[in-house]
Amino acid sequence: MGYTEVKSIELNGLEIKTTLTDEAKSIDDHISSFFSPTNNNGTKVIGFDVEWPIEYKDSTDYLFKRANFQLCDGNSCLIICLPFSSDVVPKSLHNFLRMPNYTFVGIGIIDNLAFLEKEHGIVFRNAVELGPLAASLMKMPHLSYCGVDELASVVCKLDLRKYRPSSLDFSWGKYYLNEELVKHATVNVYSYHKIGSALLCTAPIPQMPVFIRRLLILFSVLIVYSFCRTFGRILSVIVDVVWFFVAKMM
Repeated sequence: MGYTEVKSIELNGLEIKTTLTDEAKSIDDHISSFFSPTNNNGTKVIGFDVEWPIEYKDSTDYLFKRANFQLCDGNSCLIICLPFSSDVVPKSLHNFLRMPNYTFVGIGIIDNLAFLEKEHGIVFRNAVELGPLAASLMKMPHLSYCGVDELASVVCKLDLRKYRPSSLDFSWGKYYLNEELVKHATVNVYSYHKIGSALLCTAPIPQMPVFIRRLLILFSVLIVYSFCRTFGRILSVIVDVVWFFVAKMM
């Protein structure tokens, strides 16, 4: 039996809609919403995280094999209760994660990527670890080892600690996640999106269409050619005048 629930989470004055689901139709619909235009020249950064229940690796009971896969584009978040079988992971999710113009960002994701591929057949085309990225771009090596709160503070002056529940029972393997777990997941994956956007979404210089660039080059060549011909005529007249006066003086 499928399950879908939508919760509103307030973060920093914004209302983030978080959808918790294991239904293919809901997953398809929410992924489609990630395709909406953005204000940063089409660059799309998606915050990504995955939570594994403590019993995941040891349990043979498929009820404990429900990893929580989280995505956020800054406007809404999607928490997918991944099934125990890779055969029923929606095709839309597989395709979305392989899109070339989307970059998925998170913290501590290297092991998650390997385990997702092994357990669920899920493969990312572009995935970036935020710590090393921030350390490299900001010339601050210690950021490689920082957690989400410090990275958010340093990179984008964002402090969401007050929105994160202070005490949690991290029972990620349960079929229904409680309010605190949903809020905790939303805060983290939203923060990943904000950090990644600040690091990656620098506005590119607009490129002219190729045919316009070629026209401008041709126009420039014609101007230079015309100038040279005109200058040549003027120079020829000057030479003739000089020779005229020289001849008069002789």
